[in-house]
Amino acid sequence: MREQFAAVNENMSIFEILTNHPYLIGLFKEYGLGKFEQTEILEKLGPLLKLKTPLKMMGINKGSFVELLNESILEHSKNSDFTLTENPERQKDLTLLALLPCGLKMPFTRAFEAFTTEYNKEHGNSLKYLLEGNVNHELSYYKYIDSVESFEELPDIVISSDINSFYHKSFREHFLEKKGFVDLLPNKINADFEKIAFNDPDSQFTMLSANLLVLVSIDELLEEKPAVESWKDIMTPEFQNGVVMRGQAEFFCNGVLLPFYSLFGMEGITNLARSVRTGVHPSEMVKMIDSGKTDVAPLYIMPYFFAQKIKNKERVSIRIPNEGAIVSPVQMFVKKDSQDKVKGITDFLLSTEFGQLCADAYFPAVNPEVKNVTSHIEELLWLGWDFLKQNDIGQLKKDIEKNFMENFRATGGYV
Repeated sequence: MREQFAAVNENMSIFEILTNHPYLIGLFKEYGLGKFEQTEILEKLGPLLKLKTPLKMMGINKGSFVELLNESILEHSKNSDFTLTENPERQKDLTLLALLPCGLKMPFTRAFEAFTTEYNKEHGNSLKYLLEGNVNHELSYYKYIDSVESFEELPDIVISSDINSFYHKSFREHFLEKKGFVDLLPNKINADFEKIAFNDPDSQFTMLSANLLVLVSIDELLEEKPAVESWKDIMTPEFQNGVVMRGQAEFFCNGVLLPFYSLFGMEGITNLARSVRTGVHPSEMVKMIDSGKTDVAPLYIMPYFFAQKIKNKERVSIRIPNEGAIVSPVQMFVKKDSQDKVKGITDFLLSTEFGQLCADAYFPAVNPEVKNVTSHIEELLWLGWDFLKQNDIGQLKKDIEKNFMENFRATGGYV
């Protein structure tokens, strides 16, 4: 059972939050609030400042930031030995590290912890693991991965989400080109993924699942707008400041930006930025839609999982644009040298039962024996392995981010 913890909120003082949870300073620093690391400033200003005040001054979305803080507190209370934000180098002590998309984390954790209980009984508590939300580490852990150079610095098994640092040039040169990982599903793939050639042709990534991103519209707000059938349609002048996507502070979802670049080039990034009104967590999008308000944006790029959470469904349409639902991958690395040692764990993660659990949570599984509840979504938009290998993904993301943020700010976008 999860240990209970006291959640923070926007009305608490900076001093109270950082005194009770000093490890949160890492997140504060990532969002430009690193001055509170100084004892003098924390003691003088911290007690007087409620969290919401500096967040408003910095233009940081309160709901998303508070959610990140509470996620970090929960993980710290459960894994008191160390946190990934504070000590990423200690990942080498783990058998498994999993950074999971929102929506998949809860069912994954429940199933894996039940498995772990039995596994450790048989193997003398040998399985050390850390399960965290991927969104917590977009700006922290993945920066650390860019500096890692040896297999000894990695866990035996890593599960990660989205197009992250494991696709960057440095990781490719230090790891992928050395063929130190093994694809445990090299010749097997679910029919839902066959036509997009989802399996890694170089047999380094074991593809597990996907987070499908779709377009949700509030139909009453589209009555006098052009038809929306393609991802390109949302970038027209009629939809300026009319789109919401996942974002926070200086970061917007690469799972959306990279596919838009692959389809429409840098001009497409410019046009998308002009269309985006704000960046929030998908749970905030659901709240916006269910609020019933008419002064919200008409279009939302969100995971299919969260689209299913909308209560006021008669107000919306869940749209699959002509190019397809965007595929944000969930992938696994298994060290070749550890393959035999971790076989019991990987057999569980690759089992039909575990794959079905993912699929039933609206994350389609690659396992060919699984019946995906998203099979009716016939068109899928995947970047493709040629694109990922032929581009310097890390540098490309920086170029895209620079262009996007300049145009986003120029048209009045906010977070």
